[in-house]
Amino acid sequence: LAADDARRARGPLGVVVSAPPLKCLQMASRALAAVRIITKTGIIGGSVYLAYDQGLLGDGEQSCKVLNKVSVAVPEALDQWSKYFEVELPELPKPNVPVADYWNSGIESIVSFLSNAPTKLNEYTESGWQYIKKMTSSTE
Repeated sequence: LAADDARRARGPLGVVVSAPPLKCLQMASRALAAVRIITKTGIIGGSVYLAYDQGLLGDGEQSCKVLNKVSVAVPEALDQWSKYFEVELPELPKPNVPVADYWNSGIESIVSFLSNAPTKLNEYTESGWQYIKKMTSSTE
């Protein structure tokens, strides 16, 4: 009976209120974690969909068009928001990089690395094995 009284307390209107059981707190914690994961997944998925829908994941020319659209829209939006919040923002830098020329170079580097990875891994493993053999044979 004393343990039962320890878990109970009087609320603001004098009503007896008991502490929530541990299982409820654990379920709420798990539900909150699930909501966070679902929210993050939705944001990532939406970002990828938006990038694909706008043509950002296309070839260099298509990406250049998207970059030009964004470079026109973002300063206008920032100007409107700065007027709304009465904040003065510094001027955005103008990119002078030919995006169409450099767009796929990163992808090509990654694909080249992945295609050469098995051969390089085999070479490094073989050289490491030879080094270990050499070190162990010299100690004998």
